Amino acid sequence: MHKVPEALSGARVIDPDQVCDAVAVLSDGVKVAETATVLDVLGEANRLSILLALQHAGDLCVSDLAVAVGMSDSAVSHALRLLRAHGMVTAHRQGRLVRYRLTDGLPRRLLEVVSDVVVSTDTPLHAHGGSDAGEPA
Repeated sequence: MHKVPEALSGARVIDPDQVCDAVAVLSDGVKVAETATVLDVLGEANRLSILLALQHAGDLCVSDLAVAVGMSDSAVSHALRLLRAHGMVTAHRQGRLVRYRLTDGLPRRLLEVVSDVVVSTDTPLHAHGGSDAGEPA
């Protein structure tokens, strides 16, 4: 049975099996829309930079993120509000500081793919087993 929508039953279809497959993979419109929103949020360079910084450096506060991505504290705060609203980051208090963390799920998986393209592997990262300049390696 082909899943061509009834409203399009009279439409010219060249390969009904492929049309059926295409309709089947697009059947969950809610998930498609949610994923499009994630991609939209990731599609802005400053937000993407914030997310990549969190993914590779670990939990960071607003001021540290601002320095890392070259933005003002207020611009980072604004971006983080949007990222929190979309469930991409969470905030947790550590004393007087609020640190932000990347959530699990689709955004993290997409950032892994993006990281393969944009993140340099030439420099070891402190958060991943590297050392500070003053400490022996």
